[in-house]
Amino acid sequence: MADKVAAERGKIRTFQRFSLEQRIQHILLVVLMIILAVTGLALMYHKTWLGALMIKIEGGVEARGYIHRTAAIAMIILCLYHVWYVIFREEGHREMMHFKIRGKDFKDFFDQLRANLGLSVMAPLYDRYSYKEKFQYWGVLVGIILMTNTGFILWFEDQALTILPKWVMDLTTIIHGYQGLILFIILFLWHVYNVHLSLPFRFNRIWLTGEISEEELKRTHPLEYERIKDSDKEQP
Repeated sequence: MADKVAAERGKIRTFQRFSLEQRIQHILLVVLMIILAVTGLALMYHKTWLGALMIKIEGGVEARGYIHRTAAIAMIILCLYHVWYVIFREEGHREMMHFKIRGKDFKDFFDQLRANLGLSVMAPLYDRYSYKEKFQYWGVLVGIILMTNTGFILWFEDQALTILPKWVMDLTTIIHGYQGLILFIILFLWHVYNVHLSLPFRFNRIWLTGEISEEELKRTHPLEYERIKDSDKEQP
């Protein structure tokens, strides 16, 4: 099993947490989101000195548009592949089952809130994915769907104006711009903080290597660690 025992490296036991295919999807998502954020926010704030500078670096308004739309098409292809991966690949379907929102996630949220406020000494124990990771996954998915729909309307603005009133186009522009800003904040501030900047401070290489140490797995995902140990005991 890809998510079970991986290797012994010296005295540090590691587990294969993410497969190569999963890591490639994640890296492509990161790269495309950065391109879309930079080119999109540059247009959104084109009247500022920073926005004007970014547009100039990107080759001008027309070139910026080509870059943004090319990255958007690549993102759509990546998302369609991810849907295929989840539906038709056993590995992808298994991962999706771990991303299902359950009643425990809501309980974990309030338990973690009480722990953060000092009202409880017991923090929740997480399985393969915590409620924070699930929120990020589903939030990004919903955000991409919304960005895709509003993006197509703005892309084909002339055609859209033949069937939609002007106020809908104005609202679409606002939604597309600020939804992009929200996704940027979630991914590159909150997500990076949770993965890399929260104590203990370290550069998390799991998204590159796919491996997690036994100590890290036990600390961050104790329920998954116990499940793996129980599975090991059952094996001859």
